[in-house]
Amino acid sequence: MRAMGRCCARGGDGCMRLRLVWGSVLFAAVLALPNVSLETIPPPPDSGSIPLAVDSTTDLWQSEPIDLEATAVGLSWGDQPAPRHAWVRASENGIDWGAWVALETGPDHAPDGTEATGANPGTDPVFVGEARQVQFRVEGAAGGLEAEYVETAGRNLNVLQKVRHFFKRIRFFHSNPVQAQPDQPQMVSRSEWGGDACLGGAQPERTRVNRVQMLFVHHTSTSAAANSYTREQAMKRIYAICAYHVDVRGWDDIGYNYLIDRFGTVYEGRGGGYGVQGAHTKGFNAYSAGIAFLGYYQDVPPTPEAQQALTALGSWILDVAHVDPLGTVTVTSNGSSRWEEGTEVTFSTIAGHRDAGLTSCPGNANYSLLGAYRQSIAANPDPKIYGGWPTRDPVPGFPDTGYEPASFDFRFTEPMTWVFSITDETGLEMLRAEGSGTEGSVTWDGTFEGVTQPVATYRADLQAFPTSGAQAPRPAAFDFRLGSFNPPFSDDDESVFEPDIDSIFAAGITKGCGPDLYCPDALVTRGQMALFLTRLWTMSSYDLPPGTDMGFVDISDTSPEMQAAISQLAELGVTAGIAPDRYGPADPVTRWQMALFLTRLWADAGYALPVAFTTPFTDIGMFPPDVQTAINDLTALGITGGTGPGTYDPSGLVTRGQMAAFLARTMNGLGWGPVVS
Repeated sequence: MRAMGRCCARGGDGCMRLRLVWGSVLFAAVLALPNVSLETIPPPPDSGSIPLAVDSTTDLWQSEPIDLEATAVGLSWGDQPAPRHAWVRASENGIDWGAWVALETGPDHAPDGTEATGANPGTDPVFVGEARQVQFRVEGAAGGLEAEYVETAGRNLNVLQKVRHFFKRIRFFHSNPVQAQPDQPQMVSRSEWGGDACLGGAQPERTRVNRVQMLFVHHTSTSAAANSYTREQAMKRIYAICAYHVDVRGWDDIGYNYLIDRFGTVYEGRGGGYGVQGAHTKGFNAYSAGIAFLGYYQDVPPTPEAQQALTALGSWILDVAHVDPLGTVTVTSNGSSRWEEGTEVTFSTIAGHRDAGLTSCPGNANYSLLGAYRQSIAANPDPKIYGGWPTRDPVPGFPDTGYEPASFDFRFTEPMTWVFSITDETGLEMLRAEGSGTEGSVTWDGTFEGVTQPVATYRADLQAFPTSGAQAPRPAAFDFRLGSFNPPFSDDDESVFEPDIDSIFAAGITKGCGPDLYCPDALVTRGQMALFLTRLWTMSSYDLPPGTDMGFVDISDTSPEMQAAISQLAELGVTAGIAPDRYGPADPVTRWQMALFLTRLWADAGYALPVAFTTPFTDIGMFPPDVQTAINDLTALGITGGTGPGTYDPSGLVTRGQMAAFLARTMNGLGWGPVVS
């Protein structure tokens, strides 16, 4: 032992070898103990960004090879416009390079709601194995481009960190697995593939969908090379995707609710279980569950095993939700590149990502199988209940608001007797109805024994029993809200912006984002901004320009009204777009852009702007003079007061509630209508 001490004191190679031997012996000894096993906890992820010096004078630019250790890479661009196209390739030795792989630059694989406010614009990740060098190629890049990467193989850990990680993986007693829902298909839990480790100890608040109404099918890659992986590599890829979504894109968790590998293995995706809102289909996450095939299925379909897994998983999800796999559903868009916010869109209940946004996902070969997936799920012989939820939610209290009462419609896959009931939060039965047949409908006016019931959560329960004697289907149970609200919108009663929202509604500037809804916490897109401003302009004594095509190639998939509004703003000189041929209708509006929009409209109306007014904002100095002037003018006009002492937050994103206040104050300043803000 003294000899070992002398060796270590000298710090020689022999000491290091001895330490490694003793370490190996210790690890082996620990694992030899009874009731000891290694959990599959992956190494903690590492991430980083590398600014790219893009040559803006050339349309197609290629970076030099970049030295880094990464398992997944992508690009981000801050508040600059996205490049038209982008590619990446990788090398593990700097000599042998893989093929160029396209990066998905579209905005439609992203969260909605409050999660979107902290999200970073960028591409989807590309898995690059254990790369040591990467190289990017971009077309039409404007600036602000950064290489993003995550390292999930543990190469960033030093020896001590690796030892600590080993002991974190030791489990002395087998714990019980997470309790699965009844008849849930077998799936790999988050703890098994590293989903909990991916979050680094964070415990994000989970948003629940109001009701799962449909499935969106995805694939995760843009290269056929991504289809060659082992079972072990499948989990590593999912872990890398999660790390990229969380650490690079700034999401709460992995975007998909479930994933399926080529072997037919199903993986639990985003934490929270069935009914948690994902970040897979921008504009429609609140209505759906997202299932992603691990790989690229543009030219080849998923394997038979993977297709069978989709059928089993989809059958379970839709049965729990009581949704007909052969049916359709009409929902209101929360804003995507294909469907502007507030648009009512009808989908098949099993749809592809491309149905909701301008993307090739889930690949041509996979998309062509959607009809087969629907038929396979519908072929399940077990009796089913479809429907049972209210036609309106929240259900307006009747007769206080003057609205018609809601109905609860349902049908069955074979003749059944049924019992329907509505109970309050205490379990008191408000309504009970019975019947038989293959369908039914119940109406409730929100009263019990002639008394209008209070605003609260109620539950509708439906049980049915096949007259053939077959096994009873899964009962249907839906929680819903009952209550009156201050018209015109039901979701702004507790918002500080309600008076401003009411004001711009009365002026015809907004129509809301859906029936009875304004969505005050949702972000304003540039397309919506065009609608707001042109409707505001119609209140003046000036006519709008005719809306001549101004050459924006990215607005053809928006509504005719939005296309006209964008062109009219451009003719007025209020906007020049985000690039010579692009407007960016789905991009969120930043506070500095809002200042430019409103001050230019103010000037076009012939109203004088303040002269040489300087605000105390200390965070706008890095912006061009015209932006600083617009922010200063907006402050002098009383339309904004900033976000805090000395701060304006120019890159902050504008919500619809905030925009209502800005528009109301502008309308007041121009003398075009009454304002309460």
